[in-house]
Amino acid sequence: MGEINVTGGARIGFVNATWPLAKLVASPLGLRLTCVLDTYHFVPTDVVSLERYRSIPLFTNGVRIVHARPDYPWKIIFWCFGSPDELISRIREAGFMPSAIAGSEIQSRGIPFRWGAILAFILIWSGLFLLFSPVPHGSMNKPGAFALAPLLFAFLIGWGTKGSVILQKIILKDTRSVNEIKSFLSLIQTVSALLLVIFAVLLLTDALS
Repeated sequence: MGEINVTGGARIGFVNATWPLAKLVASPLGLRLTCVLDTYHFVPTDVVSLERYRSIPLFTNGVRIVHARPDYPWKIIFWCFGSPDELISRIREAGFMPSAIAGSEIQSRGIPFRWGAILAFILIWSGLFLLFSPVPHGSMNKPGAFALAPLLFAFLIGWGTKGSVILQKIILKDTRSVNEIKSFLSLIQTVSALLLVIFAVLLLTDALS
């Protein structure tokens, strides 16, 4: 027995990371799935079973971690090259043996967000676009610096929800955990931050030209 380390992709809830953005590490003490967005830890008593998962044969082979952790997304899959059965065997040979009670696995419970929070986000996002519409500049309409406000709003929501219990209570349904959506929040942060930098550079370049 010994630790194994495999590079691949991952699906965390409804967020997907392709190869080589995820890593699976297995040892007798636990299973750790790390993707570009977040890390998920499992001890043997968290996992009911490891199952072969194929959505498109020959293209999306993976191992689904059937787990009993209510604070994690119900669907967690590690995408791998080659045979999922072979990878499951390697995980077992490394000493990780699922021991959660059969039937204790988490089932799909629908989206964890409150519908009111989704509607509020859409309204605020749209309002910021309308409020900070392009301003006249010469013969053309060009966006000002305040046009970055919608992206900044999205970044702050993603960042703030991870650490604010108050925001979590506003955004999430009762009994749901922020760990279920942390990969989605990380994706919002990453995309919005990247776009903020790109558009800020473009605006600065335009202002100096």
